[in-house]
Formats: sequence, C-alpha cells, structure tokens
Amino acid sequence: MKELKYGDLQVTILDSNEELGKRAAQDFAIASQNALKNKSEISIILATGNSQLSFVNALYERSDIEWSKISVFHMDEYLGIDDKHPASFFRWMHERIELKLKPKALYGIRGDVPAAEEIARYTDLLQKNKPSICVMGIGENGHVAFNDPPADFSTKELIKIVELDDITCRLQQVNEGHFATLEDMPLQALTLTVRALLDPETVLVLTPESRKAQAVKDSLEGPLTPTCPASILKTAPNAHLYLDQDSSALLTL
Repeated sequence: MKELKYGDLQVTILDSNEELGKRAAQDFAIASQNALKNKSEISIILATGNSQLSFVNALYERSDIEWSKISVFHMDEYLGIDDKHPASFFRWMHERIELKLKPKALYGIRGDVPAAEEIARYTDLLQKNKPSICVMGIGENGHVAFNDPPADFSTKELIKIVELDDITCRLQQVNEGHFATLEDMPLQALTLTVRALLDPETVLVLTPESRKAQAVKDSLEGPLTPTCPASILKTAPNAHLYLDQDSSALLTL
C-alpha cells in the first residue's frame, strides 16, 4: 500500500481491487459514524457500475454502518429508460443497495419522466437532504458521474441533462455489458454536476482496473482542465482517491 498526495487530493494505492473495496468500505463506515455524531440521520451519494462492486461487496460484510439512518442518492440515469430496464442505474441501486442494505430511503433518478420536472424534483431533494458523503469513480474518459469532457466546473446547478460522449463514455457502457451495441444506448442522461459531487464533507473516489489507468494518469499528472473532468479532484481537500495496482500502473511514482 502507498499513500500519496496530488495537490489537495489524498491518494491510496492498494494491492488489489478487493483490498481497495475493503479499505474504502472501512473509511466510509468511519465517515458515516462521524457524520451521525452530530445528526440523527444523513444522506449520501453512491455511484453504480463495475468499479464499485468490490466496495459494495465489502459493505455487505460490515455491521458497523447504521443504514436505518442513511438515505441514498445516486448520480445519473439515462434519459428515456425506466427503472425496469436492465441498464437502469436506479435498478442497480435498488437491487444492490436498497434490497440488501436496507437504507432509510433510496432517492432514485427517473429517466422515464419529463427531464425538466425530474431536475426540479431531484434538486429539491438534494437541497433538503444535503449529502454528507459521496462515493464515486472515474470513467475511462476521465468523467465523474456523466460529466463528460469538457466538464462544467463552474455551474451552480446540482443536476442537469448531458450529451454522452460517443467514443469512450458510451462505448464503456457497451463494453461493460450494459447495452448490446452503441445503437441501443441513449444519447442523453441526467447527471449530478461536478459541484454536487464535491459538495459533501467526505468524497471517496474508487477507481480500480487497468482500463482506467490512462484516465488516472491524466487526472493526477496532467493539467487541471475540463477536458479531463477528474482533474478537478486535485483541488478537493475533502476527497480521497483509491487505486489498485492496475489503475495506478501508468503513474510516475
């Protein structure tokens, strides 16, 4: 294990994806306990996707997280699909988080209702239930949630409609098995903004696997730029990035 710092960002490199998940789950448990010292209940933001599975599996093994006091938001949803669609992130959260961990509430983003109405509804929920913790990842094109390059670092919005990047973002979803072909995948999504992701007191960024190695290198060793959205993490003292040997392989250590 290595502990590093890039700008204001704390970085931990673990020996494996499994160890990454366990360490992040441990730190999440501590953060939730600390947040609940001053509040009777808290809200959190969780990511979906393959890069989060070792973390979620580690959560299942823990008994020190008071899920009955924790409400869960998620980050993004494709426009035009409902929560029964196999690729729905709302469905992912329902099956892996709500049913198994039984949080106080799951606030899902709806992709099958008018976008303007959903943005207003979800913005209101986020403002009323200010999240204390955000757990997210970095995409193959450096995106955070569905904030593809060039990302908007200055918006005051909490959730917005985005066009999905064809080459890496949409292809990543196909390669992960969420859609059979690019033609099957929606062109737009609703996503929490960079501001919304970094607002919580604690931000844990889980990024394993070799396919993320170039994005990790660009984010940490490249310039701060909207063309690599995750480079904004270097300005976030409340954030902690977790890597494994594969995702950190291109770093100059």
